[in-house]
Amino acid sequence: MRMMVSAATTGFICWMILGLSALAWADQSGTEQRGHVLVQAVASDQSSIDVSMCPTTDCTRTHLVVTDGVVKDQLKQFHKGDHIQVVYSTEKSPSALKAVSVDTWQPTLFSRTWVLFASTAGCLLLYCIFSGFKPLQLIIGEDNRYSNSQFQIAVWFFTVITTYVATLSLRVLWAGWDFIGGVNIPQNLLLVSGMSVLTFGGAKAITTSKSDEQRAAGNNDPKNSANATPNFLRDLTHNDGKAAVGNQSAVPPRLDFGDFQMLIITLIALATYIVLVFNFLGTIDYSKIVSLPDLDTTLLAAFGLGHGAYLTKKAVGTIGTS
Repeated sequence: MRMMVSAATTGFICWMILGLSALAWADQSGTEQRGHVLVQAVASDQSSIDVSMCPTTDCTRTHLVVTDGVVKDQLKQFHKGDHIQVVYSTEKSPSALKAVSVDTWQPTLFSRTWVLFASTAGCLLLYCIFSGFKPLQLIIGEDNRYSNSQFQIAVWFFTVITTYVATLSLRVLWAGWDFIGGVNIPQNLLLVSGMSVLTFGGAKAITTSKSDEQRAAGNNDPKNSANATPNFLRDLTHNDGKAAVGNQSAVPPRLDFGDFQMLIITLIALATYIVLVFNFLGTIDYSKIVSLPDLDTTLLAAFGLGHGAYLTKKAVGTIGTS
């Protein structure tokens, strides 16, 4: 008899514990809500956010207050039109935002590869069309040699614009036309692109200035014709050489450290950035504004040193041999 009473008491206690746990869980689930929402507005001080509960409801606009400092910092990256996930409490009015994260989509390996290939092919086709289907002419200088400065700006611009087109294409294909545009360029990538343009312009200005000086001195051929036929590898890694003048024999082009190191640094930066882009496209954020992947400061510094050395060589060297 005592065993039966003891068993009944134990069972009653267990049921009480389970009942209280269920009530506690029900209360928590009743005050804490989760959902995928559309950002309508974010307060300038990140103290609140207005969202639409589309498409789960009739697009009712909900005002959520923010008191948590960590959540406030997260709200700085959001803009109107972003698709986000929220956790908010309805215990008090207005509801309080507890956690937030942006909605994402992860493209397959095939999708990333296909989009990058299509973007590259499309940009290359434009290069060919506007160059009369002679794209290599874009990197050949007036002396009929492949130009290092023209090569690096051409391939760098091609890489950046291809990356932009690929990112834009994935966003539109999988997030919709609302996400066209809004792809920013980060700081280091902007600096590298700027240095690429300055190197091209600087090299052109130095060569033109020295050519004018030589012509004024009576030299009609400051950019000699020692290399009548363009040679891609030799032209990008060797100096111009020296044409025969009077009794002086021609001097063949020699391996030039300034040209060689700028070519190597440019190729390393391009290879690194292509890998960064491929990994970057592995996750597509449903954000109205995103940034392309950035280069690290080591590559930025190496890029700057390489281009600086190249321009210095051009400035202090003799035209036609540097």
